Amino acid sequence: MKIITSAFAVAVLSFSGNISLSAAETKALSSAGLSLASIEVPAPAAPKNNQWLTLRKITVNTAQPDMNDTLVGLVKHGENIDQVVKELTEGGFKAQAVQDNSGGYLVLVDVTGLDAADYAVGLARYYYITEVRVGQKVHNQLFGLNNKSAFAVKLGTIKGGMNHSPVDVKLNKLDWTITGGLNNSPVDVKINHGEKTITGGANLSPVDLKFVWSTEEVTVEGGANHSPVKYTVNWKGGLLEGYSNNSPVRVEFNLGEGYVDETIVTLKGYANHAPVELTYNKVNGHIGGGMNNSPVDVNLVNCDLYDFLQYFFLFLK
Repeated sequence: MKIITSAFAVAVLSFSGNISLSAAETKALSSAGLSLASIEVPAPAAPKNNQWLTLRKITVNTAQPDMNDTLVGLVKHGENIDQVVKELTEGGFKAQAVQDNSGGYLVLVDVTGLDAADYAVGLARYYYITEVRVGQKVHNQLFGLNNKSAFAVKLGTIKGGMNHSPVDVKLNKLDWTITGGLNNSPVDVKINHGEKTITGGANLSPVDLKFVWSTEEVTVEGGANHSPVKYTVNWKGGLLEGYSNNSPVRVEFNLGEGYVDETIVTLKGYANHAPVELTYNKVNGHIGGGMNNSPVDVNLVNCDLYDFLQYFFLFLK
């Protein structure tokens, strides 16, 4: 553990406190379908896995904007810094803990020769990292004008196998579509945040749903899978409950928020007249276990458990 007392401390720690972006950057994000000032999407304010809050954490290291090979992560006060470094190291980060002069901690992550932008997003996903300072070049890769690589953080995938069939689903958070293949059938769904609708086709059935969202929970109601659908996912209470596929749905989960070393979420309950027993790995995005009387083995990339639960009707056969 090191204590910063040199001029480097000034360069790293003299943060302005103002995380607003320039007008050009704000315009770029707006044109890409992402507003940092006001985002109305069906995603909860979850500290560890919410993709939108993740992006808000990433800012320019104004004190040293040319430091593109090192990420500076501010650590939430009161966390066990040794445990933080241990978990980050296990997650593939070359992290070093540093103590500032006010008694707080930060981590310096070496990304030399690596995709710094990708690692910045990954670092920001940890709930105890309150802010990630990156070099100007890295920030431009994620949010710059005419940026193509920014699509990477807005295009999620769920791939693997479940319901005795392959899964290859793409979540486009730029155009807000869900496409691909699932349950041996095509998926083509459109999400309209203005009208709060989810429409299209999936599981060889029309999809015509409405949703109501708040930071505490999301409710989905309408028709899908040739059946009426209504369920609510309450993030704080750790409960998905309602009905779909002409059967009751109830799945309990514990996100383990506030615990650095708790990286596995267990989901238990029933749906589609069958037990649900799943585990979700917060670090690598893997969901395994069983539901629909079938083994589940899928990987989530650039999306998370919230996407899986919000659009739960898709994964019921």
